[in-house]
Amino acid sequence: MEQRIFEMGLSVPATSLYLLLVALSDGGTTLNRANALNFWNLAPKDLDQAFAELVVRRVVGADPDASWFLRPAAEWQ
Repeated sequence: MEQRIFEMGLSVPATSLYLLLVALSDGGTTLNRANALNFWNLAPKDLDQAFAELVVRRVVGADPDASWFLRPAAEWQ
């Protein structure tokens, strides 16, 4: 986990989603919306908004097959 996530001024849901995705990735789980929703405590729309926020800041991305990926911290904005 990259500690810089806490210094970016992200919303609580976006920061939480990042932490969730790191945990899933570390556990070998494929990153995608369905797998994230299995552990997400807020409404699905909140997950979508958090994901969009992370995409805009280049923390995460999505492949054409709908799988998600974490970007290296050097790419974050």
